[in-house]
Amino acid sequence: MLRADFVPKCRIKYDVSPGNTHISQILAGYKLLEKQRKLKILSAEPWYTFRSSGNYEHNSIIEVEIDGKLIAYDMADGYQSIHRFDVWDRQLERLDFYFKRSCDSDRHTGMKNAGKIKPLGLNYLCSCKGNPYDNFSGKVHSLSEFKALAIHKLTQKSNVYDYKIFESTGKHYGDYRILFLTRLWDSSGISAQTIQNTYPYFTESEALAEAKKWRASLDSATQSRLGYIRALKDMYGDKVVAGVFSDEFSQRICPELVIDSSFTERRRYLSEIKKNYICITSEGLHQSIGWKFAEYIAAGRSIITEPLAYETVGGLSENKNYLVYNNEDELISKCDYLMKNIDAVHRMEKANIEYYDQHLRPDKVVEDSLKIVFDDK
Repeated sequence: MLRADFVPKCRIKYDVSPGNTHISQILAGYKLLEKQRKLKILSAEPWYTFRSSGNYEHNSIIEVEIDGKLIAYDMADGYQSIHRFDVWDRQLERLDFYFKRSCDSDRHTGMKNAGKIKPLGLNYLCSCKGNPYDNFSGKVHSLSEFKALAIHKLTQKSNVYDYKIFESTGKHYGDYRILFLTRLWDSSGISAQTIQNTYPYFTESEALAEAKKWRASLDSATQSRLGYIRALKDMYGDKVVAGVFSDEFSQRICPELVIDSSFTERRRYLSEIKKNYICITSEGLHQSIGWKFAEYIAAGRSIITEPLAYETVGGLSENKNYLVYNNEDELISKCDYLMKNIDAVHRMEKANIEYYDQHLRPDKVVEDSLKIVFDDK
């Protein structure tokens, strides 16, 4: 906890591109700390030029000036937007700290400012009353951005992302089923041109190579997820709820595996995961730790996941907070273990409830970062 006699004042800038939902968690954390009188927000200003100004490599950024320190939160899925590490290194000169959601410290070796880069931990879409993110109007430039903004406004009215809705009931069960819900990714829209539109400094050959890499990654994730779903259904029958979210792509390639949309409606989904499920998740885009992993932690569930490619904080660890699988056989093996060892399920549920309370609630994510900023041990 930050010292009771120290109430830092801050000014926040955040990107307001429609659909940039990754940043909501951090803004909620700052608002909650203000309500707890642990800091004071002097201003929270929408910003449109993080990338175009040359200060950052992408727009999934929150920048905070707090008590003489300048810090940034990078909420991107991975390193997909950071291609020139020398440019990134120069950008870090003006900052005191750079908290990265998807952080792999080994990639920073040799950078002059590597010491400023700190792992942030888990991310998911959550909010709170008064969150500055919920107040933006956003500049829209396309139909897709208009739809994203409309969805944003609708969700704020229905309040389905308030952080409290994700929290565990604390209830444990004597019998468990398996839950694996996932999305599929259509790679057909990724081309060299789309890459160059975002990264104009790429040559044509570099853009072609990058597009090929992105398509291969998405196609691989789709095929592995379909394999996991089919293996679970074959093994566990009515003891498993497994399938893909409905969209045009999934309806086209695997209609038999699409989950009824009434089950995946947000309020029902958040209610269902708190029932007697062992929850399975897979690697997110660009090797990120996906939102579902954090949602399952918040709900106090036992978790089986593909390996975590990026660093976590707060002592989150394999076998205590989650089990890991690398292939279909390992997935079935880990499911069998938990299905037959209810005490192990309960221990993991309790560990994840504790981790959420100490390190994942939005205010705790921000508070952990500020302890580093102000060297509060």
